[in-house]
Amino acid sequence: MSPSASRSPARQLLLELQWSDEPTLENFEPGANAMALQALRALLAGEAGAVRALYLWGGAASGKTHLLRAACAAMQAQGHAAWLLGPHSLPSHWPSLEQIAQAGRQALLAVDDVQDCNAWQQDWLFGLYNAARQSACGFLAAADRAPAELALREDLRTRMAWGLSLRLQPLDDAAKQRVLARIAAAHGLQLRDELSRYILDHHARDMASLVELLRRLDAFALRHGRAASIPLLKSMLNETAADSGALPQPCAAQP
Repeated sequence: MSPSASRSPARQLLLELQWSDEPTLENFEPGANAMALQALRALLAGEAGAVRALYLWGGAASGKTHLLRAACAAMQAQGHAAWLLGPHSLPSHWPSLEQIAQAGRQALLAVDDVQDCNAWQQDWLFGLYNAARQSACGFLAAADRAPAELALREDLRTRMAWGLSLRLQPLDDAAKQRVLARIAAAHGLQLRDELSRYILDHHARDMASLVELLRRLDAFALRHGRAASIPLLKSMLNETAADSGALPQPCAAQP
């Protein structure tokens, strides 16, 4: 019997529920972004001479949100204050200027998707940034473009460029394979190199879609008592297409 087939139904349900792992600094695959990870660790540690404001930018699935969530979780795990804000944050979730002013060096203000902040959020963020700078509170922001290209009020756009600005590069295929192998191993799924290469060559290449495909494959392998393989993946996709009433499309390798 294969290792996958030996799992009990309760074990299977537990594993399926655990696929949404919380992002941490440890499970971030740096790829070409080692400098950004190093700068963020220095900011969180409050190292002497380290920048107190870090701006990360890059395209979708480049790791921006992962790093912001991981940074806030790391600070909170040490008993320090950390706020993670974004365009969808309710006004009640935004800290006051007094809270930031009193937070001091052992605190972090993080703002994701800065490019989408509306007018009142920009006004609020301008005040929060100034308060963070005066109190030496750590400031971490992320957006999809460089500071100079932000369609924000001029004084806020200028402040986004005051600290260290680093562009995050997307993971190459080798790095994606390492991430998939690590996630699969953590959930008891044996992922051979030929299977991970096949997935990267024939399916959506952003990490969120890739991890969701792995989760589905793991559940399918458990249900059928078989080890994960290319034929099993094809069988799962054909079954999904049949259930949805869509004809399965031939896979075409990505350039």
